[in-house]
Amino acid sequence: MLDAMFRASVGDDVYGEDPAVNELQEYAARLFGKEAALFCASGTQTNQIAINIHVKPGGEVICHEESHIYKYEGGGIAKNSGASVRLLQGNRGRLKASEIEKWIMPDDVHFPVTQLISLEDT
Repeated sequence: MLDAMFRASVGDDVYGEDPAVNELQEYAARLFGKEAALFCASGTQTNQIAINIHVKPGGEVICHEESHIYKYEGGGIAKNSGASVRLLQGNRGRLKASEIEKWIMPDDVHFPVTQLISLEDT
Protein backbone atom coordinates (compact mmCIF):
# COMPACT_ATOMS: atom_id res chain seq x y z
CA MET A 1 0.00 0.00 0.00
CA LEU A 2 2.79 2.39 0.90
CA ASP A 3 4.52 1.68 -2.40
CA ALA A 4 1.28 2.43 -4.29
CA MET A 5 0.95 5.70 -2.39
CA PHE A 6 4.49 6.73 -3.29
CA ARG A 7 3.90 5.93 -6.98
CA ALA A 8 0.49 7.61 -7.18
CA SER A 9 0.08 10.62 -9.39
CA VAL A 10 -1.09 13.46 -7.15
CA GLY A 11 -1.82 17.15 -7.37
CA ASP A 12 -3.60 19.95 -5.58
CA ASP A 13 -7.32 19.19 -5.58
CA VAL A 14 -8.11 22.85 -4.82
CA TYR A 15 -6.82 23.73 -8.27
CA GLY A 16 -8.31 20.63 -9.89
CA GLU A 17 -4.85 19.09 -10.32
CA ASP A 18 -5.33 15.77 -8.48
CA PRO A 19 -6.04 13.16 -11.16
CA ALA A 20 -7.42 10.60 -8.71
CA VAL A 21 -9.89 13.05 -7.17
CA ASN A 22 -10.87 14.36 -10.60
CA GLU A 23 -11.47 10.83 -11.90
CA LEU A 24 -13.53 9.89 -8.84
CA GLN A 25 -15.69 13.01 -9.08
CA GLU A 26 -16.25 12.53 -12.82
CA TYR A 27 -17.15 8.86 -12.27
CA ALA A 28 -19.64 9.73 -9.51
CA ALA A 29 -21.25 12.43 -11.66
CA ARG A 30 -21.67 10.01 -14.57
CA LEU A 31 -22.92 7.24 -12.28
CA PHE A 32 -25.69 9.44 -10.89
CA GLY A 33 -26.39 11.37 -14.09
CA LYS A 34 -25.28 14.69 -12.64
CA GLU A 35 -23.34 17.61 -14.03
CA ALA A 36 -20.68 17.35 -11.33
CA ALA A 37 -19.80 15.60 -8.08
CA LEU A 38 -17.76 16.60 -5.05
CA PHE A 39 -15.39 14.33 -3.12
CA CYS A 40 -15.66 14.77 0.65
CA ALA A 41 -13.04 13.22 2.87
CA SER A 42 -15.42 12.31 5.72
CA GLY A 43 -19.04 11.64 6.52
CA THR A 44 -19.03 14.59 8.92
CA GLN A 45 -17.82 16.92 6.18
CA THR A 46 -20.52 15.58 3.85
CA ASN A 47 -23.25 15.94 6.49
CA GLN A 48 -22.26 19.48 7.38
CA ILE A 49 -22.19 20.58 3.73
CA ALA A 50 -25.66 19.10 3.21
CA ILE A 51 -27.06 20.79 6.32
CA ASN A 52 -25.53 24.11 5.30
CA ILE A 53 -27.11 23.90 1.85
CA HIS A 54 -30.58 23.43 3.33
CA VAL A 55 -30.48 25.71 6.39
CA LYS A 56 -29.94 29.44 6.69
CA PRO A 57 -28.52 31.05 9.85
CA GLY A 58 -31.27 31.32 12.45
CA GLY A 59 -33.17 28.37 11.02
CA GLU A 60 -33.94 25.12 12.77
CA VAL A 61 -33.09 21.47 12.19
CA ILE A 62 -35.38 18.79 13.62
CA CYS A 63 -33.68 15.50 14.46
CA HIS A 64 -33.73 12.63 16.95
CA GLU A 65 -32.00 13.28 20.28
CA GLU A 66 -29.53 10.45 19.58
CA SER A 67 -28.86 11.41 15.96
CA HIS A 68 -25.32 11.31 14.68
CA ILE A 69 -25.42 14.84 13.27
CA TYR A 70 -26.30 16.18 16.72
CA LYS A 71 -24.24 14.02 19.08
CA TYR A 72 -21.07 13.25 17.14
CA GLU A 73 -20.27 16.19 14.89
CA GLY A 74 -18.87 18.67 17.40
CA GLY A 75 -21.75 21.16 17.40
CA GLY A 76 -21.38 21.57 13.65
CA ILE A 77 -25.02 22.49 13.05
CA ALA A 78 -24.67 25.58 15.23
CA LYS A 79 -21.07 26.38 14.32
CA ASN A 80 -21.18 25.82 10.55
CA SER A 81 -24.78 26.72 9.72
CA GLY A 82 -25.82 29.02 12.57
CA ALA A 83 -28.95 26.94 13.13
CA SER A 84 -30.70 25.73 16.23
CA VAL A 85 -31.72 22.13 16.78
CA ARG A 86 -35.06 20.73 17.89
CA LEU A 87 -34.42 17.33 19.46
CA LEU A 88 -37.21 14.76 19.41
CA GLN A 89 -37.51 11.45 21.18
CA GLY A 90 -38.40 8.25 19.37
CA ASN A 91 -38.06 4.51 19.60
CA ARG A 92 -34.42 3.69 18.77
CA GLY A 93 -34.05 6.79 16.62
CA ARG A 94 -37.30 6.38 14.75
CA LEU A 95 -39.57 9.40 14.55
CA LYS A 96 -43.26 9.36 13.61
CA ALA A 97 -44.54 11.90 11.09
CA SER A 98 -47.25 12.96 13.55
CA GLU A 99 -44.62 13.73 16.18
CA ILE A 100 -42.50 15.71 13.72
CA GLU A 101 -45.46 17.71 12.41
CA LYS A 102 -46.40 19.14 15.79
CA TRP A 103 -42.89 20.59 16.22
CA ILE A 104 -42.64 22.32 12.84
CA MET A 105 -42.61 25.98 13.79
CA PRO A 106 -45.42 28.26 12.62
CA ASP A 107 -44.65 31.33 10.55
CA ASP A 108 -43.98 33.65 13.49
CA VAL A 109 -41.16 36.15 13.94
CA HIS A 110 -40.59 34.83 17.49
CA PHE A 111 -39.63 31.31 16.39
CA PRO A 112 -36.84 29.88 14.25
CA VAL A 113 -38.10 28.64 10.90
CA THR A 114 -37.97 24.85 10.62
CA GLN A 115 -35.87 24.37 7.50
CA LEU A 116 -34.67 20.78 7.71
CA ILE A 117 -35.80 17.47 9.14
CA SER A 118 -33.02 14.92 9.45
CA LEU A 119 -33.86 11.21 9.59
CA GLU A 120 -31.15 8.62 10.04
CA ASP A 121 -31.00 4.86 9.76
CA THR A 122 -28.05 4.41 12.10
